[in-house]
Amino acid sequence: MGLQITGKRVDVTDAMKTYIDKKVNKISKKLRDVQDVLVTLRIERYHHIAEITITADHLTIRGEGNTADMYSSIDMACSKIEKQIGKYRSRIQSRRVARPEKIREAMMTVYDHRAMARDRDSRVVVSVDRIPVKPMTIEEAVMEMDLLNQDFLVFKNAETDDINVIYHRRDGHIGLIEP
Repeated sequence: MGLQITGKRVDVTDAMKTYIDKKVNKISKKLRDVQDVLVTLRIERYHHIAEITITADHLTIRGEGNTADMYSSIDMACSKIEKQIGKYRSRIQSRRVARPEKIREAMMTVYDHRAMARDRDSRVVVSVDRIPVKPMTIEEAVMEMDLLNQDFLVFKNAETDDINVIYHRRDGHIGLIEP
């Protein structure tokens, strides 16, 4: 497990590092195959913000705490991650479905559309992110999008074998884009 702690406008002390390490080890016992843990501590005006991102077993979970005390923010972020892990486990256990014989993965390229809009004349691709696209059902994709705290998710539909996009609508519901 790789633990990386960074501070923006914060001096990360040894006591903070020890405290974070203890909290992350407690959380990592609940997950399989924890690969990376990224902790970012920052202060914006009078808000102490702690962001924790855990990558484990084809799963990325993020939690953010925002309080007046850095230790409380770390606790809040950890408790949010623990709730997400509990929600994920209960959904997985309630939906034990026979897995396909062979899971195929595809790679998609994500373009930074804001950078492209700024440079309309030159139209140069500034940022390219490669993400693995896993085959999953629509329910699993909604769960993954909620766990990642994202507004949208690109996934390969296991039922139709097509690339689909789900997104949060303004009315609070989920939208699906199919080719």
